[in-house]
Amino acid sequence: MENEREKLIYLAKLACLAGRYDDMMKTMRKVCEHDIELSEEERDLLTTGYKNVLETKRASLRVISSIEKMEDSKGSDQNVKLIKGQQEMVKYEFYNVCNDILSLIDSHLIPSTTNVELTVFFNRMKGDYFRYMAEFGSDAERKQNADNSLEAYKVAMEMAENSLAPTNMVRLGLALNFSIFNYEILKSIESACKLVKKAYDEAIAELDGLDKKTCEESIYIIEMLKYNLSAWTLCDELLDLEIPKNKTND
Repeated sequence: MENEREKLIYLAKLACLAGRYDDMMKTMRKVCEHDIELSEEERDLLTTGYKNVLETKRASLRVISSIEKMEDSKGSDQNVKLIKGQQEMVKYEFYNVCNDILSLIDSHLIPSTTNVELTVFFNRMKGDYFRYMAEFGSDAERKQNADNSLEAYKVAMEMAENSLAPTNMVRLGLALNFSIFNYEILKSIESACKLVKKAYDEAIAELDGLDKKTCEESIYIIEMLKYNLSAWTLCDELLDLEIPKNKTND
């Protein structure tokens, strides 16, 4: 089995280099079905494959939705009907990708993982993919997917706060994505800003003492947190935040 697994990993890398993300996604699904804990490299291959496939369909849905609104405003009923047919087809493909990775996470990835960081990562992925699904569909579908996303993010956040350092890349990435969920899906700017501010303050307090590489990796996400905080206008009073300089141990 290990030899087969190595072949699959090689094929996934090859598909990535060739830009064949559908093949990459399908190959990594087979890897996950072996029920062996993923390495960091394998985790990255999995996320790259699925995210690239999904982003193409997600972008298509946004364009189609925009065109639909434009045609509807012009009273072009016939065109709107045609657009809706195309929209439903793409939406079906989009949901299939989301449901596929969510099924893998629940049936294979989390059960085969003993590493806390990986478990947090996969629960964050659940939150992310339910969040993507909450962007589209009927009001009832949006609400159900938003509820599922919120639950997954909360599980991941509780585990992260109990087990991972505030400067941990997975914990910081979780805070970033969870805050985006609050801002874009729940439309709760206050909650989003509080989440970002808390993650920012806790990470900044522990930057001192980190080795240079780890510090640089953490600061990359910290800067993204700060950027979002600056963009969310209800938090003007928090915009005096500064990233400490030279807080590294070479």
